[in-house]
Amino acid sequence: MPSKELKIQSITTTYKGFFETKILHFKHTLYKGGWTKNMDRELFQRGQAVVVLLYDSEAECVVLVEQCRVGAVFNSQGVHEAENAWLLEPVAGMIDEGESAIEAGIREAQEETGIDINELEYVCEFYPSPGACNEILHLYAADISIDLVDDYAGLSDEHEDIKVIKLSFEQAKKKLLNAEFKVATTYIALQWLFFQKLCSNSEAP
Repeated sequence: MPSKELKIQSITTTYKGFFETKILHFKHTLYKGGWTKNMDRELFQRGQAVVVLLYDSEAECVVLVEQCRVGAVFNSQGVHEAENAWLLEPVAGMIDEGESAIEAGIREAQEETGIDINELEYVCEFYPSPGACNEILHLYAADISIDLVDDYAGLSDEHEDIKVIKLSFEQAKKKLLNAEFKVATTYIALQWLFFQKLCSNSEAP
């Protein structure tokens, strides 16, 4: 099989705000040999972000945050659909320049739930939408005391209005298996918790 190669002719920035959009002009090798024609692809550039699943193994609870999300706002314009703009997710946020993923995770956990943590357990990293976006999500977890999280949180200067949701393992697993969450990070984080972290070695695949 031919080696995988890329040739990037040019990258043009078409918008620069809080996020950026670019056009990549490139081509790549084909599985059957040769090269593709030159292609133009639009790219939404977000950078990298961290996701932190907070859970209490003793109390058997998980901590998620509920807030209004702009992507869901766009899809919640119909009559009686406004409440669908509020989503349940793990703690998450962008990694600032000069900041490590762990440092960002610790900071975001404090900003979004009020809890101070010192250590995070690495889970995985993944592209949430590689067909159009270069964002990489770094997923971590922390076993905490659920009594230390706030009921409401968020940075007012960033217009964050967050409700901290505490679900028992039973409730969270039921919602997971019934496909009641609408956010990929919620599914991935809870699947790791219930089907990897909390499984005994004999039960793990």
